[in-house]
Amino acid sequence: MAFQTPDSDFPSVSGDMAAVQLGRKGWFSKITNGLNIGNKIKFGYSLALGVGIVGTTIGLVLGDRYQQQALQQQQNAFKELNLLYRLQTSILQTRTHQQQLIPLVGNLKLYTEEYTHITNTHVPEMKQVWLELETYIKTVDYTNQKNTENIPRMLKTYEGVSETYIQQLEELFQQLDLSPQTENKIAIAQRRLLKFTNSELALKFDAISDELVTVINNSYEELQAATTTFKTVAQIRIQIIVASILLSAIIATFLAFLTSRTITHPVEVLTNVAQRVTKESNFDLQAPVITTDEIGILATAFNQVLHRVKCLLEEQQLAAFRQQQMQEAQLLQSEKMSSLGRMVAGIAHEINNPVNFIYGNLDPAIQYVDDLLALLQTYRQEILNPPLAVQNHATEIDAEFVEEDLPKVLQSMRFGADRVRQIVLSLKNFSRLDEAEAHAVNLHECIESTLLILNNRIKKGITIERCYGDIPNIEGFSSSLYQVFMNIINNALDALEEQHNTQDKPRITIATELQDKNWVIVRIADNGSGIAPDTQEKIFEMFFTTKPTGVGTGMGLSISYQIVVEKHGGQLICKSEVGGGTEFTISLPIKSRI
Repeated sequence: MAFQTPDSDFPSVSGDMAAVQLGRKGWFSKITNGLNIGNKIKFGYSLALGVGIVGTTIGLVLGDRYQQQALQQQQNAFKELNLLYRLQTSILQTRTHQQQLIPLVGNLKLYTEEYTHITNTHVPEMKQVWLELETYIKTVDYTNQKNTENIPRMLKTYEGVSETYIQQLEELFQQLDLSPQTENKIAIAQRRLLKFTNSELALKFDAISDELVTVINNSYEELQAATTTFKTVAQIRIQIIVASILLSAIIATFLAFLTSRTITHPVEVLTNVAQRVTKESNFDLQAPVITTDEIGILATAFNQVLHRVKCLLEEQQLAAFRQQQMQEAQLLQSEKMSSLGRMVAGIAHEINNPVNFIYGNLDPAIQYVDDLLALLQTYRQEILNPPLAVQNHATEIDAEFVEEDLPKVLQSMRFGADRVRQIVLSLKNFSRLDEAEAHAVNLHECIESTLLILNNRIKKGITIERCYGDIPNIEGFSSSLYQVFMNIINNALDALEEQHNTQDKPRITIATELQDKNWVIVRIADNGSGIAPDTQEKIFEMFFTTKPTGVGTGMGLSISYQIVVEKHGGQLICKSEVGGGTEFTISLPIKSRI
């Protein structure tokens, strides 16, 4: 709202505005004289807000109403044009393919295919569109239009023409006898087809297409008019909305200005205190409560806010200190894991070289042994009575047992070498702790590698039950997921070692399933002693542990939670009952959301 300045060249306007302000102030004062300060503020701002909301709502409703009507007209025009174009296309296609039957009479196969194409493709389409047009002209959307006589007149003029045309074409096709084909039959068929092509019915059928041109042009003009109307209405809608918002804003601003004049000295005092607090950052200051009305209540609330801010700053400093501790602990853990990864990778490399040498020579060794055994068998067959010394030596070394047991020994060596290779591969996968980008991760391989590494902890009597579902690979970080599975399975093993209930055999159940086609669920459950409810609330907190000092760091589950939730965008939930075991549910999205 603009006010007149002393140097203005429009004194008459200034005088009018002053008169209007005095008049408005008079009626506003009469209404608010009996209210206290709080009610004045509520009344003034409620009135201003109500004017703004009502004015804006009216503008939106009116604009949307006109725009919706224009949009409906445009959609009706599009629908009408689409039906007309489809009908025209089907008629032209039917007519064109019917005329192509004449030169194809000599080729019975192509002739039959062409006719079948007409009856199976274009004729059903033409009938369907004709029926849709007849239905469409009976709707309210069509009857509300200005030009409603074009399509009904065309449909009435050519009613039954297409059906008669198709019926006579089918009868003509059935009457033509082209098998066996002779030149005379071909000539007769071409003459009859040509006569049908030039018949009055066929020309009237063609006239439908000509009539459609006129109807389509009229419909296109209606579409252009509807489009122009829609654009115009859209502009009018914006103008209505802008005008209503501006008018509402002017009225609301004026009412807010009148309301603000009722707040004087108490607010200035409170403002001065607030400025001092902002400038000096001294939250020990308190605003004097010099009134008992709403301003006094506001001053009291302000003092409470200052006290709360002071407490929050102290809590923030404490949280910052704990965050620094957490970051240092995470850095230390990362360095430990990185060192562990390098050490594991080095050990795996050193083991892998001799194992590969042994594994690579096993196949030739097995082949050589098979060859020697075959040679020995050939020797026995060719020399039925070997020398006595050979017989004594064979008896001494138990040659038959050696011949039977040597392949088993080699296969056992091969199995052992393959087992070592699998362990080395698991160690290599576990040592990849510096992945920069997400990649396809096979969760079953991660779980199996983790179980292989923890094989020495899975003591006799602990059963591992695998209930694997058909799940796809996910986008993630395999090394981080190794840590998650390692931490959770380690905790399950600790729980089973600590339990004193010998009735149930120690068991860890690992199940996987696909959920909603977008999530993979991994459940790791044990039948240990369970976790108390007060402990469950803290298990994901950093540095919280129930293990003795020097045994647990309190970081395993916290880091696992960060990996699953923050790094992979998933969920990690713990469900446990005292005496009923513990289950960790890991939900991971198939496509990375981070």
